[in-house]
Amino acid sequence: MINMTVVGFALSKILIERKEAIKGKIEVKSKLNVKNMKKEDIKLVEGKDVLRFDFDYSISYEPDLAKVDMQGHLLLMVEPKQTKELLKAWEKKAQVPEDVKIGVYNTIFHKCNIKALELEEDFNLPPHLQLPYIQAAQPEKENKANYTG
Repeated sequence: MINMTVVGFALSKILIERKEAIKGKIEVKSKLNVKNMKKEDIKLVEGKDVLRFDFDYSISYEPDLAKVDMQGHLLLMVEPKQTKELLKAWEKKAQVPEDVKIGVYNTIFHKCNIKALELEEDFNLPPHLQLPYIQAAQPEKENKANYTG
């Protein structure tokens, strides 16, 4: 298990484009791609390293109605021994251990989805995620035998 702490997140590019009015049946797809991982020359805490994960996140409204694209990076603080293991694993097949991957992906999804929902609202696009809604309660059918007991 890798001991890690998120110490930074920044978006470097946001593009949102609405090509046509949204009507009829649409399909919304999202994609996250972690492009690169490297060690950063940042000393936040003595005896800790900082890894940088560069990413692209996109949401597309099909058939070619709109898109949201974001680029950025996530900074993760890890132990120096773990830095070497992670960099070696990344160089081999661009793969990192599952617990690191889950933590990095969930953080990116969280931050980008919040920003995307805000942008979708501004551009009158339907939200790419199912949002909770409150509905009126359905009246219960009356039971003919009013039994209390």
